[in-house]
Amino acid sequence: MAFKSIVLSFFIVLVSSCASSGGSKHSNKRTENIKAAKTNSAEKINVDLGVGYLKRGKEGDIDVAIKKFKKAIKINPTYALAHSMLATVYDRKGLFDSAEIHYKKSLKYNNGNPNIVNNYANFLCQRGKYTQAIDKYKEVIGNPKYTTPASAYENAGVCAMKADKLEEAENYFRESLKLNNKSANSLYYLLTMYLKKGNYMKARAFLQRLEQVVQPSEKILAAGYQVEKGLNHTKLAKNYLTQLKNRFPQSESLKLIQEK
Repeated sequence: MAFKSIVLSFFIVLVSSCASSGGSKHSNKRTENIKAAKTNSAEKINVDLGVGYLKRGKEGDIDVAIKKFKKAIKINPTYALAHSMLATVYDRKGLFDSAEIHYKKSLKYNNGNPNIVNNYANFLCQRGKYTQAIDKYKEVIGNPKYTTPASAYENAGVCAMKADKLEEAENYFRESLKLNNKSANSLYYLLTMYLKKGNYMKARAFLQRLEQVVQPSEKILAAGYQVEKGLNHTKLAKNYLTQLKNRFPQSESLKLIQEK
């Protein structure tokens, strides 16, 4: 499942980023009394075990992982990583109230890990709290510890699109491409935005860039058909449609085209 892989990649990033900072001292008064988790501490071991069960993905493993994260929190109630992971699992299970409680605790006890903030921003955007989510993404972008700011710009763009703030979304996607000019998601979103505007020349420019980055999916082929049809390039439009029929004969994109 795509969502599962996203969750696990988040876990792996957090574990690696938090493990090395456990023994550091902080001058910030808000965090100076927080008990940090050392690499070989019981709470860190329990979180690692929880991640292991999630990665294995067998029946019942998610419930065992929850128990491990809860045990880590019982040992160290101010362990932000354990709260963030528990929140993510609750989010995945649809237990949104419980997820929010632990997301907020992860922020409260966070010692500057931008991945924790980014994870909460994702949760806010999924819950329709777009303005709050975008503010959190901006916080992540401004954190020099965050190693992939292009993805945070991209996430902010998606959230702005959901809020129907299309001009703002376009700016975020363009900022993402300045940092990573091969970001397939940002290229695709800009392609679709210009298609909706009826600006087929700009849409075509992003389509061509996208085709240099990834193999054509059904959505890309459908977009190519729409772009060339909009530009009255009949032969090119037909070529995209033929590819779509041959490669994705049962696709929803093809059905939508044929219904028009």
